[in-house]
Amino acid sequence: MQKKKKNFILKIIGGSTILSVAFALVILISVLMIFDFFGTKLTEEKVDHNEEYADAYTNALNKYLKDGYVPLQRLLYFHLEDTSLTLEVLYSMNLNKESKVAREIQNVCEDQRVKNMTACSDTNIKENENYLTVSTGHFNFPLKDEFTVTSFFNQERTIYGESNRHNGWDLATPAQTPVYSVCSGTVEKVNFTQDKNIPYDQSGNSVGNTITIKCDEDYAETYYVIFAHLYPNSAKVKEGDIVNHWTQVASVGTTGYSTGNHLHYQVEDENRKLVDGMQLIDFTLSSPSDFNDFQNPNEGFKPPFPN
Repeated sequence: MQKKKKNFILKIIGGSTILSVAFALVILISVLMIFDFFGTKLTEEKVDHNEEYADAYTNALNKYLKDGYVPLQRLLYFHLEDTSLTLEVLYSMNLNKESKVAREIQNVCEDQRVKNMTACSDTNIKENENYLTVSTGHFNFPLKDEFTVTSFFNQERTIYGESNRHNGWDLATPAQTPVYSVCSGTVEKVNFTQDKNIPYDQSGNSVGNTITIKCDEDYAETYYVIFAHLYPNSAKVKEGDIVNHWTQVASVGTTGYSTGNHLHYQVEDENRKLVDGMQLIDFTLSSPSDFNDFQNPNEGFKPPFPN
């Protein structure tokens, strides 16, 4: 009887010890994760929940975008480990201004300011490769005039008192600024629903004037480019028209769900899934001459209102 009682007590003590150790490990791991002991690991949540970084990133874009595009996730990869490195500093660090593209991550990690970071370890780069790879393409930019980025792709924002996640790029520029095709392809849709250039709070029209281009001449895969908020009666193409790089298709307006004159530039893949259209732009293609002076094959066309 005494021996059984002793064994029972030992089991209780042993079980309690195991539970205590397990509990302590859980606490320790939680604390280490808070202090990022396991390294800078980007996640979809960190990239998507970006409202606190929106202003700083937009400022960096407006300073450097014409010299090339660096996605927000590339900057957060370093900033989350060392917040003293601002997004503007990191944008410049990650940009190759000569070739106008984001630098390879291994080259960035040669910089003294980041080379000793966990972010620059081979293991960490491997774990984050889906976020660090920057695709490049040969779309041209949709505008030739000066512009200001007011919203970037996937940005958390509040418009007319409602929160949403932006599905494209907003490029503010004066009304009737020319808008150009970014690719070679076919005009899939011309949908003009407004004959006055007024924003949503005056029109109550959330659709506005849009043009969709099916880009299937430049890539093995197909992309769809959507231009929105276009100026009334400004369409220079109709459905079925063939367009080339730098074909003028319409002009900037503030129709539809808009707060002011700007171009909404949106890109979808062949499955009509949203993609970051800025990553498809080659910023060295700065003029129509880069494409052998393609001419507008539909010059002079002006569709009736509404379409």
